[in-house]
Amino acid sequence: MTIKNILTVTVLFFSMACFILGLMYPILSTKHQILGITLKYQEVRLFDSVRMFYREHDYFLAAIIFLFTVMLPVVKYIDLITKIFVREMRYGKFLQQLDKWSMLDVFLVALLLLNFKMDSNIIVMQLKIGTTFITLSVILRMIAIHFINIKTIKT
Repeated sequence: MTIKNILTVTVLFFSMACFILGLMYPILSTKHQILGITLKYQEVRLFDSVRMFYREHDYFLAAIIFLFTVMLPVVKYIDLITKIFVREMRYGKFLQQLDKWSMLDVFLVALLLLNFKMDSNIIVMQLKIGTTFITLSVILRMIAIHFINIKTIKT
């Protein structure tokens, strides 16, 4: 294994680890307060936001957020792992087009929708560490894709 392959696998591993941590840790916290007195505190994870939209009968939003922030990245990780360890790499046009719809874009839209759906008169929202992990996973995945594309072009 070359140094570039080891670097690619390492970056991809850290990207997957950040993705998993981003799913486990809260993406934001909400605090209901009046005159500085906290009435209710809640931490929201990515799956909680999907459940929230589903409970409010916003099935389309729940499905879109789940598809683009959970399912598509899992498919991309499987595709990237296959490209690294299988010699006969064939970059699928479908996955190449889907890669343009990075989960970061849809994730940020999901955060905005979640913010607007909640009563923001007395609610204070704060982004949490899960948001950072998700963002890092996207950036590291893009770097791994770049390394894989360079390797594919040269071979």
